[in-house]
Amino acid sequence: MISKKLTKILEQSGKNFEVVEHKIVYTAFDVAQTMKVKLNQIAKSLLVKTNKPLEYGKKPYAIVIVPADKNLDLKKLAKIMTTKELRITKVQIPKEGIMKSQFKVKPGSMSAFGSIYKIPVFVDKNLKGVVIFSSGSFTESIKMKVVDFVKMEEAKIGIFSVAKKLKKSKVKAKPKKKK
Repeated sequence: MISKKLTKILEQSGKNFEVVEHKIVYTAFDVAQTMKVKLNQIAKSLLVKTNKPLEYGKKPYAIVIVPADKNLDLKKLAKIMTTKELRITKVQIPKEGIMKSQFKVKPGSMSAFGSIYKIPVFVDKNLKGVVIFSSGSFTESIKMKVVDFVKMEEAKIGIFSVAKKLKKSKVKAKPKKKK
């Protein structure tokens, strides 16, 4: 179930959105499979930790959104996060326990809407059109235009996703039979 806080933010935004119910899912891939949509129509939300807070007096965390058919490039993201006043030298994916201790959410149930947690949001430019965002619920997602999401969350935009690398299978050569 979507939090009352997120429902209020969505309703006050004046933006068009749709709450989409589905079976229990834990990953962006599961959402795509369940809803029978392409991976690039799913916004994969990732919590990242930076070496310094991005805003004075805030926590050193941000939510990063990439298309589910892409991977996050942490070095590209660090460059985008760096400003004249602030040099970000390290961006990492924190351990799952951080979600629980810092944000009071179960691992995998972090909403794409950083405003709920008072942390900044970064959206990859490769995410386009109408997509499905994590609501913080395992059974409901939010479908809306990326441009509306960006305006609503005052998200920063950049290119920090890369194509997923196919895992090479390690095929061992069969040993030659002795005669």
